[in-house]
Amino acid sequence: MSDIVAKLKGIVGDEYVVTADMSQYLRGKEQPAAVVFPGSTEDVAGIVKAAYDAGIKVNVGGKVVETKGLKGGIAVVMSRMNQIEEVDPENLTCWVQAGMNHQEFVEKIYAENLYFPPEPYAVSTGSIGGCFGIGDVDTKSFNYLPTRTFILAYESVLPTGEIYKIGTKCIKCVSGYDMIHFIVGTRATLGIVTRILVKLLPKPKTCRAVIADMPSLNAAATAFKAIQKRKIFPTRMNALCKAMGSEVMESKGALALIDLEGFSVSTAQYATEIEAELKIAGATSTKIVEDKAEYDELWAKWLKVREKINLEENKVKFTVGAAKVGTALNSLAGIVGNLEENPGVLVEGLNGKITVFTKNAEVDAVAINKMAMGLGGNVSGLLGSQLRCQAYNDNEMLEELSRVLNSIRSQFDPKGIMAPGIKF
Repeated sequence: MSDIVAKLKGIVGDEYVVTADMSQYLRGKEQPAAVVFPGSTEDVAGIVKAAYDAGIKVNVGGKVVETKGLKGGIAVVMSRMNQIEEVDPENLTCWVQAGMNHQEFVEKIYAENLYFPPEPYAVSTGSIGGCFGIGDVDTKSFNYLPTRTFILAYESVLPTGEIYKIGTKCIKCVSGYDMIHFIVGTRATLGIVTRILVKLLPKPKTCRAVIADMPSLNAAATAFKAIQKRKIFPTRMNALCKAMGSEVMESKGALALIDLEGFSVSTAQYATEIEAELKIAGATSTKIVEDKAEYDELWAKWLKVREKINLEENKVKFTVGAAKVGTALNSLAGIVGNLEENPGVLVEGLNGKITVFTKNAEVDAVAINKMAMGLGGNVSGLLGSQLRCQAYNDNEMLEELSRVLNSIRSQFDPKGIMAPGIKF
């Protein structure tokens, strides 16, 4: 391994290659040969080319790298590539380096009276590159659409070390295959994104939050359904079990968190109507948060809780649609036990998505998927595809799905060096 370490030092400099005390940059049990910190697209290309030539595995992260399958490989930490290169307020676009912290980017853009809606997957470590690499559907997606809609162009390094550029500032610039959005959700299996042109929006005129201490998650779900029946669709409408809600504010039961971004008059009116529906559903206490500092503190705590949920391994995520959340919660309790005492349950009222902690995630996922499919949904992610095929006893479909995905991956990465922990 001394040869590859020497090559890495020759590319980025001795001070940007770490071979001892690497734990702060790693997540997982396996140990790479080195952690390397590139400063440019050309640095990344040099690192990947050296790895490709040597047949060494590579994975990437903003501040922390997942080490599954990376024993003896290279962990690429993108934190040096953390600059906003160009803000174009007339076209509502911005070129940003992929290693910039996601939340820091949101705050800097907000200071320019612009807005990047997607929530960070992990607020303390998540980067803009990771935002699109994971391609999460966050709790704002009902109104602002999924993360993929905010990427217009990017520069990346393919697994062979070649630099690849695609996209423009135009909203419509694709004919034929849409290779711009194809990269979203690939988790570095097709290369390392180094620069991204993101779409922005004007900053909302005003923001309000409505919070409520609810007797149960079902009561929150009842309120959410009533709110939507009144044709009120907030920015975020979430509920947390008692254990996780207590990390946001002191509460006796489940915590309902509703976010309103928009115009002053309509936002104030909707906040009052939402509070009324929460009270009708049994809220023991409610509050409309108008003060900007208090509002920001509330959602900063929410993002920390969301990070904890997303990084928990023993969880199952599934979607059933907004109208069936209450029914799903009743059925879910029969699988994993009392939800009010569960250490982690998140209900996304607008997306109809539920996340639950469970000690037997793989076993419980099968039962949860069967239940969710009965309500018109299924478990999220690649596991969802596998379970759906199993539910229909269609191994041929699963084999074909895996074959297609791995065939695409091998076209980009013929030696199979990238993101070894991601399996299709």
